[in-house]
Amino acid sequence: MKCIYPMFFALFAATAPFAATVDLSTLPGNYEAQDGDVLTGTLEGKSQPYKISIADGATVTLSDATINGSNSKDFPWAGLTCLGNCTVVLKGSNTVKGFYDEFPGIQAAKNEGAGDEYTLVIEGNGSLDARSSGYGAGIGGGYSDNDAKFGKISCGDIIIRGGIVTAMGGSYAAGIGSGGRGTCGNITISGGEVTATGGAQAAGVGSGNGGTSGAITISGGKVTATGRVWAAGIGSGNGGTSGDITISGGEVEATAGKQAAGIGNGYQGKCGDIIITNDITKVMATKGIDAPYSINVGDEESASMITIGGVVMGPIEKSSFEFPAELVDVETAGSKTVAFINGNYNGEDALSLTEDVSVDNVIFKRTFPAIDGENNYSTIMFPFEISANKVGNVKQVVSFLGIGIDSTNHKYVAVERVWCNEQSNTKCNYGTAKLEAYKPYLIQLESGKMSISINNTDPLVLKASPTDADAYDVAQDDDYSAYGDFVFRGVVQTKTWDATDPEIEGTAKAAAYGFAGSSATDISIGQFVKVGEGAYIKPFRAYIYKKPVPQSAPRAQFHTLYQPAPVDDLPDEMEVIIVDREKDGSELTTVIGQFNSRTGEIHLNRTTRTYDLNGRSVRDASHMAKGVYLNK
Repeated sequence: MKCIYPMFFALFAATAPFAATVDLSTLPGNYEAQDGDVLTGTLEGKSQPYKISIADGATVTLSDATINGSNSKDFPWAGLTCLGNCTVVLKGSNTVKGFYDEFPGIQAAKNEGAGDEYTLVIEGNGSLDARSSGYGAGIGGGYSDNDAKFGKISCGDIIIRGGIVTAMGGSYAAGIGSGGRGTCGNITISGGEVTATGGAQAAGVGSGNGGTSGAITISGGKVTATGRVWAAGIGSGNGGTSGDITISGGEVEATAGKQAAGIGNGYQGKCGDIIITNDITKVMATKGIDAPYSINVGDEESASMITIGGVVMGPIEKSSFEFPAELVDVETAGSKTVAFINGNYNGEDALSLTEDVSVDNVIFKRTFPAIDGENNYSTIMFPFEISANKVGNVKQVVSFLGIGIDSTNHKYVAVERVWCNEQSNTKCNYGTAKLEAYKPYLIQLESGKMSISINNTDPLVLKASPTDADAYDVAQDDDYSAYGDFVFRGVVQTKTWDATDPEIEGTAKAAAYGFAGSSATDISIGQFVKVGEGAYIKPFRAYIYKKPVPQSAPRAQFHTLYQPAPVDDLPDEMEVIIVDREKDGSELTTVIGQFNSRTGEIHLNRTTRTYDLNGRSVRDASHMAKGVYLNK
C-alpha cells in the first residue's frame, strides 16, 4: 500500500476532469478545485492536513464547508489558496482557518509577473468566517513578503460583493489585507455584510504591522472594521501604509486601536487620499486612545488630502465622527471649521443654535429622488444665507406667494421665480439672488440629480435659531397679499400630523398643504396635496398653512381681478403655477402640476397615467389613498 498510495494521491491532486460536488471529509489528499466545483463537508486539519486550492480562473462554491487548519510548520499553506484569479460563492455557513501560522485563512494569489494582479472575488448569500492560525490575515496575505522558509506570502486584489463575511487577522495581520511586513493589492467591498478585525498592530481592513495594502474602496454593503493597538480601523497598521481610501456607498463603521485614526493612518503609518462622498448611507470613524484624529492621512507634508461631501479639509479631531451628522454638527477639520448638516435626519431633535456660528464651509447631506423630466421639485430651507448660484445641481428656485383666484374664478397655488441657472438670462437674477436664512423655498433640481452641493469659497454664518414658530413663515406683506392668508412654513424639527392637530381638525379644517414627496419611484415630486392624518415632514422642509388670523396688507391695483381663496372653499383640483412678475405689472404663468384633494389623485405632466398618493397606477377612484407623506 505504501507504494500504491502516492500514485493515487498524485492522480487525485492534479485536477478533476469535470465540475463536482466534493465532500471535504472524504478527501484522501490535496485537492485543486475546478470551475463549477461545490465544496462541502468538514476537512479536519489534524487528521487531514491537505492543501485545498482553487484553479486559476475557476468559480467555486463553498456550501456549508469547514476547513480547520492544523497549525504545523509541516503544512505551510492557507486554509484555502487561490492559484490565480478565482471566485468564491458562499452558500450556507462556512468556516476557513489557515494551516501554518504564517499563512492567511484565505490567500488571494499575487501575480508575480508583469501585468495586473490576480483577483479573489467573494460573493453569494451565505456566510464565511475566515481567520489565520497565527500571523496571517483572515483574507489576504501572510506574514512577510520574503520569508526564508516559504518565500513570498503576499496577496493580490480582493473584491467582496456579497455574503456575511467575518475576517479575523492573526497577530500583526489585517482582518482583510496584508500580513505583518507583507503586501496586498487593492481591496474593494461593494456589497454584503463584512466584519473585519485586525490582529495586534494591524488594521481591520488594510495593512498589517509594517505592511502595505493598495487602494481601499467601499461602495456598498455594511462594513464594520476594527484595528487593534496602533492600527486604524480602515487604513494602515502600525508603521504600515495603505493606498487611497474611498467610501462612496453603504454603511461603514471603523474603530481604531490606541494612537491610531478610525479611518486613515495607524501609529507611524500613513495612507493615500481619503474621499467620503455624499452618496454614503453612514460613516462613523472612532479614534483610538491618545490619538489626535478620527480621520487622518498620517503624512502632513504629503499631497494627500481628505475630502468629505466634496469639501477638501484637514484631519477630523472629533473622537467619534459620524457623517451624516444627527442633525447639525460643527467640527474642526485641520485649519478649517466645517458644518455638517443632515437633511435626511428623521429623529426627534430640533435644530437649536443659541448664537451665530461662522464656518469655512457647509456640507449639506440630503438625498433627493431622481425624476426623469422637469417635475423634480422639493421644498428646502437653510439655516444660513447663501447666493443661489453657489448651490449646485439646482435648476431654479421659487418662493411661495399664496392661493389665488383668476379672472375666470379658477383657484390655483402661486409661486414666484427667485432664481434660475441661466447666467445669460437677465430675468434669472443669476448673480444677485440670495437665499435667506430660515426662509423656505421650492427648488427644482436639474434632471436626474439626487443631491445638492454648497459650492462656497467664503465663510458662511449659521444663524441662531429663531424661537418663534412664526419666524419660519413666509407670509405676504406686499402687493401679493391678494393671494390670501396662507403662509409657507418651514420646519427645523420633524413634524407629524395626528387626528387632533389644529391644522387638520381645528377651526379651519384641512388647512395644511404640501408639495408631496413619495417613496414610490415614478410619482412626480412637487405635486400640491392636502395633508392627511399620519403625514409627516422632515427638518429643513416646508408646507403651506392657512393662518387663523387674516392679514390686512394692501393690494396692488393690477391685482383687482384676484381674490383670496377661503380655505373651506378650495376646489378638489388646483394647479400649481409659477408667476413671473413683469415690470409693467403683467404676469406669465407656467404649470408645474395638478392634484385632486378629494380622491388623492395626482396627474403628472406629459403623461396620461394617473397615480394615487402611494405612487400606484390606478384606473378608478376606489383604489386611491387619502393623505400623503411629505418625506422629500
